[in-house]
Amino acid sequence: MSIKYSVKGVDRWTKRLRDKSKQAQVATDRQLELSSKRIERSAKTGAPVDTGMLKNTIFSVKAGKLTYKVVSPVRYAIYVEKGTRKMRAQPYLKPALDAERPKLISNLRKLYER
Repeated sequence: MSIKYSVKGVDRWTKRLRDKSKQAQVATDRQLELSSKRIERSAKTGAPVDTGMLKNTIFSVKAGKLTYKVVSPVRYAIYVEKGTRKMRAQPYLKPALDAERPKLISNLRKLYER
């Protein structure tokens, strides 16, 4: 199972980007990479620790053109994030994404207003 969150508004920027130069695409990709690294760091900080396995397996990876993922291959990661009937949720990924979203959108705006 996997957890999927996306940043609304980025799609609009990436559509605009298709008409921009290669340099703008590279700069946008760099912003997305930096943002995914900050989300990774924040998720690791916010992840609950018992054995440390969840925290130690969170990583970010490029998943396609202008697409990055922050994931953990640990099978129980979704249960920690979302909870179960018998276990309360201990979100670590969504709060990290929510904290990064305004920074990313602001950075993209600055980039495109040049």
